Amino acid sequence: MSGHSHNTIGVRGHRWRTQVTNSGMLIPCDGSTPMLWRVAADDRWYVPENEPTLRQKWLAGTPVAETRLHVPGGDIVQRIFCVADMGGMTVMEFVNESTLPVVIAISRDDVLTTHPPSDVVPQGIEMPSNSLVLPLGHQSTMRIGLLHNKPHAGLLPTAIAGYMQVLNGWAAACEVTSRMVLPDQSLCSRLIAVRSRLLLDVADLDVGAEHAVIERIRLGDFSSDSILDVVRVVDRRIKHERKSSWLAWDTAHLLATAASVCAQHNEDAAVDDIARAWLRLVDHPVEPIPDEAPEDHLLVAWLESLLAQPSASGGVVNLLPRGVPEPWWGQNFECHRLVADPRRQVSYAVRWHGARPAVLWEVHGQPGLLLTGGHADSSWSSTEASGEALFEAPIGAV
Repeated sequence: MSGHSHNTIGVRGHRWRTQVTNSGMLIPCDGSTPMLWRVAADDRWYVPENEPTLRQKWLAGTPVAETRLHVPGGDIVQRIFCVADMGGMTVMEFVNESTLPVVIAISRDDVLTTHPPSDVVPQGIEMPSNSLVLPLGHQSTMRIGLLHNKPHAGLLPTAIAGYMQVLNGWAAACEVTSRMVLPDQSLCSRLIAVRSRLLLDVADLDVGAEHAVIERIRLGDFSSDSILDVVRVVDRRIKHERKSSWLAWDTAHLLATAASVCAQHNEDAAVDDIARAWLRLVDHPVEPIPDEAPEDHLLVAWLESLLAQPSASGGVVNLLPRGVPEPWWGQNFECHRLVADPRRQVSYAVRWHGARPAVLWEVHGQPGLLLTGGHADSSWSSTEASGEALFEAPIGAV
């Protein structure tokens, strides 16, 4: 799997988790029996983990895995996702896109199924004695549900949420903070992957841990200790920066988002403390933002900093501080609810008029925020709550 994918899925707010291997096998984190699958096609049994035609992807960065296995006549598609129905359940869905019927074998029988299993025992392949055999016709779909609490056999209700509902739910949950529609769709998927891992609490906090603490709160995971956690993150960063000759590229973003979280929860004293700390650092030189998008939680800071440079002390935000990235020239994009300062957010869209980008913006919050054009157009600024401006063409753009 690529570095931005995750192989642990579950239901937000529930403890039960399962891992999904590259071949689409389930390994429950509670130590119960793994669930693997096999396909009997017209010519032979197919073992996914041994097949060179196997392909897997995570849909739009969400905890929804899709694994494809080629058999004569087309693909067998397996999708795995979790739903909150019936106290929590992992669903394994199979779609036969081939031109012939097949048989699916599953290595557990304590599952709910949409179709009654066959009484036939799998022949010609080694499978556990409690395996299930389920016929799957041409262009047919079936689902198998593994209950998280007291798994058992039975009929799977047809009203269980489908994979697209789950995908859309995760995308919406990951966009309650900022939302971006970018020319590079892989960046949007990676952003959702990072945030969904945070919401499932399965993220590796060794990388970008400070941002992870704040991002979880921005995503809605707020508790009685959350503000204390934010204050500790800020104190640790300020102490580090006081000893450094150059500020880290992500410090402004870290402090601004921390102050924004505090403002949203009416912690005015913490907001003022962060502003004073930032003002003591603001004249220090700053490391350049990395050219390549980082992995894990730093991706959020990198993307948002690329689109807007917020102020931790308030009053000003620089749009496109590094200019429009060259791969995006001539392509429309937009971003919503970026932190502008502790008490305001900004949304804007870029539409192109020939080689010149037109910026349509809207400020959320009290009036008076100063917007500047950053490196995209250093001569432009505005204090209007909304409007449209035609920036200069990027140097070298045609």
